[in-house]
Amino acid sequence: MADKTTTTTPPNLEEVVWRDDLIRWEGGLNVDIKKKKNDGDNDDDGDESSDDGQSFLMDPFADPDPFQMFHFDFDLSCTNNKNGEEIDQADDTIDGKAEPNKTISLQIRGYKTDAEQVWQSTGLTLWRASHYLCEYQVEHPELFSNKRVLELGAGLGLNGILAWRLSCCGAGGTDDGTQEKSDVERISDEYTSEVCITDGDIDALVHLRDNVERNRPLTDSDDITTSTSKVSCHQLIWGDESSQKFLQHIAHNQKYNVLLASDIIYSPVIVEPLWETVQTLLEKKDGVFVMAFARRKVPVSIDLVLETAVEKGFRYELVKENLEDGIWVYEFRFR
Repeated sequence: MADKTTTTTPPNLEEVVWRDDLIRWEGGLNVDIKKKKNDGDNDDDGDESSDDGQSFLMDPFADPDPFQMFHFDFDLSCTNNKNGEEIDQADDTIDGKAEPNKTISLQIRGYKTDAEQVWQSTGLTLWRASHYLCEYQVEHPELFSNKRVLELGAGLGLNGILAWRLSCCGAGGTDDGTQEKSDVERISDEYTSEVCITDGDIDALVHLRDNVERNRPLTDSDDITTSTSKVSCHQLIWGDESSQKFLQHIAHNQKYNVLLASDIIYSPVIVEPLWETVQTLLEKKDGVFVMAFARRKVPVSIDLVLETAVEKGFRYELVKENLEDGIWVYEFRFR
């Protein structure tokens, strides 16, 4: 079966030059900024990195190789079924033969955490809450089967890419071509899941799109088949106006069943725009927003996030926590 997944750049919603240092250093969410320059345009003010008025001096003693390849192997041999009950896939049999354990292997390329580039764009590396959210995703693959999924503030795209690969596996996480399906079932399975991975930062988007392509299975004989899910990458800057444009031009006025996010809260000014975006893009009836929050030295607490969620009409549930590392996973739903 041919691979029918797609990664697209929006043809009718032009991307803008925006980096998250605009929030961290200036204390505001600035979306009224320059659009990407066309080839051949003159720039009297220098390169794009100076558009926001910030000047970043590069350390001559900095690491000459600031890049890092992050490797992940996710064991799907023990997951949850649709009712949240644990199932052991190692015990499953097909035609009297034990089905082999399933593993999703991902390679995510980005920068080392201490690289100078990360000061300008925090999404260029991986942070600890994203790892913890991956655990929750693997424990609950049913979240992504036959669903429209969107990741907010994806950075390098670890959680969104994992959601895409899990959606290809189906709710049980075992679609490797060995399960027998009728022709009708196979046809109806095509494009049953859609995963949209987003970030506002223009630099992070470059690496995000590269990582999606890097983790696309080459053939259907790989660990999973991708014929039942499609993936795309788009810029999304939070806030009501920009999210409404995204909903119209990118999502074609179809809201999402699942929103994902991890390590996205680092300034109080982004909390209100975040919830405006969730309000706009999340399906009201059965939609769920899954967010992983890590305690860190930033001027914003989880209490502010939760209080704002309630003010915006959401209820929340703590579904996973690691007190030692200070990481929590919450599910939010409309009340």
